[in-house]
Amino acid sequence: MSRATEERDNLPAPCRFIAARQDGTVVIEVDGQELSLWNHEPERLAEAAVSSDGAIEYHPRWGLLWVRSRSGRYAFCVARSPEDHVPCPLQPPVGSPVELLESAGGFAILASEIRKESL
Repeated sequence: MSRATEERDNLPAPCRFIAARQDGTVVIEVDGQELSLWNHEPERLAEAAVSSDGAIEYHPRWGLLWVRSRSGRYAFCVARSPEDHVPCPLQPPVGSPVELLESAGGFAILASEIRKESL
């Protein structure tokens, strides 16, 4: 989210909130075309969008929907399609950070290795 706020070239597009469904599908309208996204808290997103009269912004590069509020704005992470997400776990994950990273398909390298590569 911090990188999105620093973005100067690819700004979020104004759009309109249309609907949020219980399965996490969020429908917005961007440049006259409907777009289906996914969010793990569709009810909360819908409530925020309705309070802003449906005026929201979509930042496709960073997968964010921005919703204005009296205190600033809220950011909601969205997947680019309802099928393109990993379901939220029903229980908190168990294991070390390295085990959790590996089980999610990620990897880690030492910072010293990154420095060697950039020299």
